[in-house]
Parts: sequence; C-alpha cells; structure tokens
Amino acid sequence: MSLENIINEIDNSMEEQKTKINEEYKKKINEVTENCNKKIEEFKREYAIKSEYDKKDIIKQHEDNIKLQSKKIIDDKKKELLKDALGKARSYILSLNKSVKYKEIINEMLKTCGKELGSNFIIYCNGTEKEKLLESDNLKTENIVIDNSIRLGIKAASKDNKKFIDFTLDSIFDKISDDIAIYFYNNIE
Repeated sequence: MSLENIINEIDNSMEEQKTKINEEYKKKINEVTENCNKKIEEFKREYAIKSEYDKKDIIKQHEDNIKLQSKKIIDDKKKELLKDALGKARSYILSLNKSVKYKEIINEMLKTCGKELGSNFIIYCNGTEKEKLLESDNLKTENIVIDNSIRLGIKAASKDNKKFIDFTLDSIFDKISDDIAIYFYNNIE
C-alpha cells in the first residue's frame, strides 16, 4: 500500500467519521431542539392558561374595586343627603313655636303632662313660652317657673319632683332623629 493510498484511506475514514459524528450530533441537536420546542409549547400553554386566570383575577379585582368605590361614593352621598335632611328636620321642629298650630302642640304637651305627672304639675319654660302657655286653658300661673336655659318648648315635673318630662323642641328632635335618619337612609335612592 502506498503512502498515497494510506492518506486517502485516512482521509476517507476521517470523512466517514466526520459525517457519522455530524449525523450523531445533528440527531442529538434535533432531539434537544425538539425537546426545547416541546417545553416552550408547554410553557406557552401553561402561561396562556395562567395568563387567562390572571386576567380573570385582575379583571375581578378591578370590578370589585370599582364596586367598592361606587358603594363608598353612594354611601358618602347618602350621608350628605341625610345630614341635609336632618338639618332641615331640625330646623322645622325648632320652628314649630312660630307655627299657627303651636298652641295645639302646647295643649297636647300639657295634656300629656297632666296624665303622666298628675294635677298641679310644675312647668319650666322661658319667658316667651310662658306667654304662649298663658293662652292655654286650665293652667294656673303659679305652676309656671321661668327658666331661661330652656330655649324652645317646656319641661315639666310632678309636684313632688319625682317624675319629669322634657318637651323641649331640642329633646323632641333628639328623640326622633334616629328614626328620621333610619327612614331617610333606607329611602334615599
């Protein structure tokens, strides 16, 4: 065998091995690439599913947040309207003493005092209210005591001071303001 044949044979052998190695690595590279592509597709599917869930969660969070903010705005507006309504109700009740029907109201207060406190009860009121009380029927002036700390309405006590009724317009409003607030709050749209 000549040197040239040996070199050719070595060259051929190298080419064969090179081709064989290339084919083996090409096959391995294809397997790795295929596995990577499968993993990528799997990740994409998982991410798409997760992304869809995340989107739904994010949308639900935003919707819940919007609902909470809307409810807060509505509640704040209701509170504002309620405050205005209570202010108007208070003004109305405190202006009853200027009403044409105030004499009737005073007479009803006096009847209730008579029933609850017995006869000869004592009435406490300011000077202006005393004048209005004197217009009332069956009331003795000696049973009226001037108390200028009382703005509007009357207070009354039994003769022995064991029972007491507060018919000041402020206390009447205070007694009914919770009911008014509940009514307005439940009926504000």
